[in-house]
Amino acid sequence: MAFVEAEIGRREPVWAALSELWLDTELAEDDLRRIAEAMRRSGYSVGELREIYLFEVAPVVFPNLLSIAGEWACFDREWLYDEAARRARRRTPILRMLVRLGIGRRAMTFATERHWHRLVELMVPASATGP
Repeated sequence: MAFVEAEIGRREPVWAALSELWLDTELAEDDLRRIAEAMRRSGYSVGELREIYLFEVAPVVFPNLLSIAGEWACFDREWLYDEAARRARRRTPILRMLVRLGIGRRAMTFATERHWHRLVELMVPASATGP
């Protein structure tokens, strides 16, 4: 997905919501519902959101869960938005290759992937999944 500068405002709530997956706290079902709602409101497809999750948010915030004293309340929004926007504008070929091969993806999403799958379930209306 090519990045367009006009997309920054639309992406910011998604970046903020998804970044919560990497906070040093346990997310409750209500938290996941709130994050899924922010994702749904963005109007992005699940595929586009997956790209944002893997290439724009995860590379910025995954080190938090590797830190002894990680952030637990929230990430600085200005820092998060600047870093995520930088990655949205230019996805390095090395990061793309590592994520596609699963190497970088595992390192960045080892603690968040189960939440990602739950978020997708919460985004998809029950009527879309069939009886």
